[in-house]
Amino acid sequence: MKEIDCSRAVAKRVIGFGELKGDRRSTGDSPKSIRKLHQDIPDTEVSMKRRRRRFANEFKLRILKEIDAGTQPGKIGAILRREGLYSSNITKWREQLEQGKLNKKLKDKNQKKVAELSKKNRKLQRELNQTKLIIEAQKKF
Repeated sequence: MKEIDCSRAVAKRVIGFGELKGDRRSTGDSPKSIRKLHQDIPDTEVSMKRRRRRFANEFKLRILKEIDAGTQPGKIGAILRREGLYSSNITKWREQLEQGKLNKKLKDKNQKKVAELSKKNRKLQRELNQTKLIIEAQKKF
């Protein structure tokens, strides 16, 4: 049997599983947390997902006019950087302008009502076509 050096055994202490649990957290719950000692350190945890950006039609038209007016080299890139936009935004907005979607007033109640009624009309037309097909099939049998 081997002898164990008692002085060495005392110096080496086995750390239990849950002993360091609080010290290793990044949430700041630990009593020895750095965040509690230094209150000026900013919180680096990601809180939540950002919402998707939406742009008003007036904003889109203003940016498109500004880009079209810019004749100096690098002017378009400067506008995009200033506004935090991508070139794909401009491409989509130009397509919308060509299709006439940017000139519509979205808040007009009549426009919304017309859109709802046309959607309902398309749905009813599909149902009518299905019903006609069923009736034709029943006539054959």
